[in-house]
Amino acid sequence: MLLVTCANGQVGHRIVPYLIEKGQDVRVMDINPKVEDYKKIGAKEAIVGNGTDEATMDKAMKGIDAVVYLPPLFTYQEAKMGKMAIDAAIKAGVKQFIDISVLFPLLDNNLQHRMKTEVEKYLMYRGWESHMLWTVLQPAGYHHNLYVKPFYESGELPSYSPLDQVISMVDARDEADVVLKVLADPEGYDKGVFALANEKFSLRQVAALMSEVTGKEIKPVFVPKDKLRDYWPNYFLGSDSYAEEAFWHIYDSNQRWDWDGNFKELNWLLDGKTRSLRSYFEEEAKKAGIPVHKQN
Repeated sequence: MLLVTCANGQVGHRIVPYLIEKGQDVRVMDINPKVEDYKKIGAKEAIVGNGTDEATMDKAMKGIDAVVYLPPLFTYQEAKMGKMAIDAAIKAGVKQFIDISVLFPLLDNNLQHRMKTEVEKYLMYRGWESHMLWTVLQPAGYHHNLYVKPFYESGELPSYSPLDQVISMVDARDEADVVLKVLADPEGYDKGVFALANEKFSLRQVAALMSEVTGKEIKPVFVPKDKLRDYWPNYFLGSDSYAEEAFWHIYDSNQRWDWDGNFKELNWLLDGKTRSLRSYFEEEAKKAGIPVHKQN
């Protein structure tokens, strides 16, 4: 049995159905009761609970062979939750722990990167102590953070990053394919730390590609600091102070540095069979009923 934590988030919504489709027996866990809906598509079990509660984590890990640890988004308890999951897995005799971290966690100007570095380090030490097999995957920016339908409808792709900042991208299903390879060969991938970065783009290039696929001009728009609350209210309205501070740290990093990595590791892991950003845009356009303009 495979446990996927924080399964009701955006990454979970993309990899859990895929893992189930590929034949994995999956137990899902999340604080959101909607995680129960996964049972309708084949999840074996669902646990609703808080990752900072020891009893909940013990229950989640019971009878589990492997864990795909998806972290929570923008919470000051992220490092604590990761460490508790590792401890609970070891206590339950879990054989394999796959930590989904982030590309370049040592970019410690970003608060969530600091948290993920703590979890990676803790997994390394506790893994050595317990002999639990472990692997760390470090994904770049996900395709699914680029929303084709609303950008198409508005004709704008808003960004709080400079339009010429270059970042690497990855499809969450490519991440899931790597997870499947790691699950199939626990010892072969034990103590491996793998960067999952595919193509790299600037926001100008992303907007141009989306325009090409949809046949409508979509303009990249840099959002000035005093307008950020209008475009991304969830980071400010009703969120805690940590989430807002984490946002400002990302904003600062993005003004100063690119965030691109090397593509060869992911392509080696998947034998060159990775998903392009173009193919993602084509899929999302079709779902939204937008005519797709194929590449000549």
